[in-house]
Order: sequence, then C-alpha cells, then structure tokens
Amino acid sequence: MVPCLDVRQCAYAAPLMLRFDQDAVDELAAIDDADELCRLLLGNPGGWGRSTRHADAVELLTRVHGTGELPFSLAVLLVCTCRRWDRVTAKLIAAIQDSRLLQNAELDELADVFLAEDHVISYPLAWASPQWLEIDLHDGTGRTYTVTEDTAAQHHVRPEPPLRRWAARQALQSDPARLIELLSTAQRFEPRHRDAAIHGLLDAAYALDEPARRTVADRGLRAAHGSVRTAALEHLCELDGPDTAQRLAAADPNARVRKWRPPADERAPSLFAA
Repeated sequence: MVPCLDVRQCAYAAPLMLRFDQDAVDELAAIDDADELCRLLLGNPGGWGRSTRHADAVELLTRVHGTGELPFSLAVLLVCTCRRWDRVTAKLIAAIQDSRLLQNAELDELADVFLAEDHVISYPLAWASPQWLEIDLHDGTGRTYTVTEDTAAQHHVRPEPPLRRWAARQALQSDPARLIELLSTAQRFEPRHRDAAIHGLLDAAYALDEPARRTVADRGLRAAHGSVRTAALEHLCELDGPDTAQRLAAADPNARVRKWRPPADERAPSLFAA
C-alpha cells in the first residue's frame, strides 16, 4: 500500500523515487552513521530485497554504533523489523543480544516495543521522497508537489513472530512479576504472534516459582501451535511427572506432539540401569 497524505477517498499519494536495486543495497551496506541508517530504513522500509545473512545486519549495526543523535535502539528496532532480514529474525535478535551493543535497559525497552500491539514511529515524510504524486481516482488526473521536513509520516512497527518470542522471554526474565501482564498482552495478538509470545514465556518460565510456572505451562498446553504445546509438556514433565505429560502428549491431535517423549533423565530408571 502506498503512503497516503490526502485522507479524501478520491485521491491517493505515491512517492516518485522509491525503488529497489543493487545500488540501493550497496548504499545501505556502506552506511556509517546511525541517523542515516534510520533515515533510509524509515524512508524506504520495503525496498532492500531479501537476505538470510543476519551477520550482515549485525555488522552494519556494529559499524554505526556510537554515531548519530537518534537513540541507537531505534536503529536496532528498524533493522530487526526491516523486510530484508524478516526470514532470520530469530538469529538476528540473538546475535544482537550477544553482541552487547545494547545495555540491559535498552534490551528491555526493545522488548516492550516488540510486545506492543501497534508501535508507531513519526518521521519527516521527505525521508521517503521529497516529491510526491497525488492522483485523483475519479478522473486519473494528478499533480506533483514537494513536501518539507515539517511534513510528518508514520511508520507502523510490525515484528515477526520470532521477535515476539524473544521479547516475551526477555521481559519475563527481567521482571517475573510481569507474568500476568505478559500473558494478557499475548492474548491480544493474532494466533501466530500469540503462540510465539507464549513460547517465549515458556522459555523463561524455568526460573519462576511452581504456581507461576504451572500457569505458563497450562497456557502453553492450550496453544494452537504444536511446538508450543511440546514446550509446555516439558514443563509439565518436571511439575507433575513424565507419565502425566506422556498421557497428554498421546492424546494430542498433532502427530509430532504425539511422538514427544520425556527427556531421558525424567523417565523411571530402567532395570538394566547401572
């Protein structure tokens, strides 16, 4: 969908200069200033092609770290949600965390953004294109005009499910007292994103006390995605024993979940065990 400046139903506005080509990717790869990186990513969020090389994104962030006046966490946010790397977001956010480019407080802030239902960034529309074409949908006529730095645009952050999972894990690890809030937040997401957030809570639930851990496990058992139910079964195995978890797995509608078996050290010892 092209950006709309005129809210009238009879017209829409489209930038004159958005495109994707190798020169654009080379321009992105050569950035050495965090503010310029933010400007490019906000101005052309979908124009960088696709890549599975998450290390390139981390290298880019490392190169611009400590530059510019905008918060560095904004550059990280935009890189993580850029369509270029949307197939490797799990690897990307893990590598960013391991890089220590962000302090713990910044990671917590990033997690909260990834858990927001709709996080909006305002920026100058001229970053996308200084010239725009407005077309009347009734007669096809159009006019070109130039926007100023004072003309605002909005960018809606759309995290992929792996980012939701990481964010839920990060938030719960940082503050276990937020469990009920985080469960409520996850419940408001669409199914794929909801299950990803619940999976993240299960990732962090091992450090919770038994009642809280059981709450997360029970919620995970009701998830739509089989991998989330499997993660919940692993918690239930420790809480109620392998037999209980095995019975639930055997009755699951998903064949992969039915094949789940308790970890070897959770099973009853064999007669032939040393």
